[in-house]
Amino acid sequence: MSPRRGLAWAFAAFVAAMLLLAPLQLVLPRIGLPAGLGALEARGSVWNGQLRAAHWRGQPLGDLQIGLAPLPLLAGRQQLHLQGGSTRLLLSRGRRAGLAAGDGVVALPPIAGVGLRALLDDARLLFDAGGCREASGRVRVELTLPLDALPPMILSGTPVCDGRGGRLVLLPEDASGPLALEATLDIEADGRYRLQALARGDNPALRRALQAAGFQAAAGGMSRVDEGTLN
Repeated sequence: MSPRRGLAWAFAAFVAAMLLLAPLQLVLPRIGLPAGLGALEARGSVWNGQLRAAHWRGQPLGDLQIGLAPLPLLAGRQQLHLQGGSTRLLLSRGRRAGLAAGDGVVALPPIAGVGLRALLDDARLLFDAGGCREASGRVRVELTLPLDALPPMILSGTPVCDGRGGRLVLLPEDASGPLALEATLDIEADGRYRLQALARGDNPALRRALQAAGFQAAAGGMSRVDEGTLN
């Protein structure tokens, strides 16, 4: 082997070693974490690290294992693994972006006092330049109304592609209760979302609880619309 080739191999080995040992704390700003995700401390490497006392938009998540999948990077794609307890998420960026796989329980930010958490079962929603390209799995959402007006309610549905966007229609698993609640979540490729909820119920106490949660009188019941971005 010529000295020049030997030097090139040594340099390549040095670069590979630096990448393999890249501290998570140093490269974390370049990974592109989901908006609102933070932690008290980042430990380990970019391939096998830990976010200590992680939180997402004010919701504590505990300690999370985090790591980039190396092979997709060779194809210009970024796949980020997040795992904590029974929750496992695989987030994708590049030619296809979104949730590549989701399982377990994810705490969601409350909306006007309504406690929320999602239970994911092999859920996925992926976009490319043409819009929504893959949607599947099962999503269950547990809601807790303020003032303990009702026991927790569970809505469930399956993500689907609807035109260029993704849609999740959530319907109650138990339709026999005093409150009928359904919701439709629309998500665009750029992360913009629109959540519309419709509630029906004649109980005055429930109507007051819904008003306290931001619901307003609408055709067929009481409605609430929330819009924002996940990016």
